[in-house]
Amino acid sequence: MTTAYVEVRSQPAPGSWPKQGPDTYVTVQIVPQGATRLSCLNRSVAKKRGIILINCGEGYRNRQATTRSMLGAAKDKANYIAEAINS
Repeated sequence: MTTAYVEVRSQPAPGSWPKQGPDTYVTVQIVPQGATRLSCLNRSVAKKRGIILINCGEGYRNRQATTRSMLGAAKDKANYIAEAINS
């Protein structure tokens, strides 16, 4: 039995103004039974613990009002994947 968790994480925006990249990313963490959920999404640690990380997208924190935004679409995709795995 596995459990899927949606993780929304923020980071400093890469680059300098006015050319800055996305500052928020969305990942689904699929944790097998008996493993602990990761607090830091490190791919090498996840692989050792048998945890699968699915990157669903990224976006801008200040532009997330609708599901048409990059971040809104990433959250919708992550929720869809998590619901499919958890049901």
